Amino acid sequence: MQDREPDEFRESTSFFQIWLLFRQNRVALFSFYLFVILILVALFPKLIMPYSESMEFVGEELMPPSWVEKGRIAFFFGTDDLGRDVLSRLIMGTQYTLGSSLLVVIAVAIIGGALGILAGMSDGIKARFLGHFFDAFLSIPILLIAIIISTLMEPSLMNAMFATLLAILPYFVHAIYQAIQQELKKDYVLLLRLDGISNWELLKSTILPNISAIYTQEIARAFVVAILDITALSFISLGAQRPMPEWGAMIKDSLELIYLAPWTVLLPGFAIIFTILLSIIFTNGLCQAINKYYE
Repeated sequence: MQDREPDEFRESTSFFQIWLLFRQNRVALFSFYLFVILILVALFPKLIMPYSESMEFVGEELMPPSWVEKGRIAFFFGTDDLGRDVLSRLIMGTQYTLGSSLLVVIAVAIIGGALGILAGMSDGIKARFLGHFFDAFLSIPILLIAIIISTLMEPSLMNAMFATLLAILPYFVHAIYQAIQQELKKDYVLLLRLDGISNWELLKSTILPNISAIYTQEIARAFVVAILDITALSFISLGAQRPMPEWGAMIKDSLELIYLAPWTVLLPGFAIIFTILLSIIFTNGLCQAINKYYE
């Protein structure tokens, strides 16, 4: 127990120092707070929604947003062709789009991280075989892999999440594998191994801290790909199905209204772009803080 306390104290101190460095980036800090708010919205959408996402207001179809001349404050983002409140559907869509993307990324970070570490710490013929195996996936776009997998299953949001997970996983494992392999080739690792350090201690004390920024970047990239793939699969009818207010499905359902009621198409698109930008700004600031700490 006495041997563990200094390590735990050192880890907590490092997290605190990284947080202090991260706070110096005001833009990244602001994006982090906004991203946390989005996660809270995804967790508790019904506490914020002014109406039910499926409630239809007869006679209020295609009501424009409130800032347009004929708009009403009661329907802040307007209504769709069935008289459903667009704001309520966007809020509920946060749970489906953002929530499902986060679940996929968490699974990718855990499963892909473990497989990448196991592959990266391997050596000899096994390491070369794994390297060539992962390289084979780089020639196939992630979305294409997700589409191929989705066509083999019944269209649903859950199956779209599963297909996206399987599509992203090889790329994530390959990135972690390459990062560890590059670290193992450095001179300081050879010196530590000559001193008799075990693979576990080498991984824990040296390699993982040095690839933490790369690991964070890959998680951010996986999140962006996940949210784009899930919405894209819903858009081509391989993911979420109507009347589920998933952002990609909302764009698909209202695409014919692009000239008559453009807000029904543009607002879900803006929600996707806004979420992706927040995650990119936040993770870039976090990676900069991590790199400054380990310099």
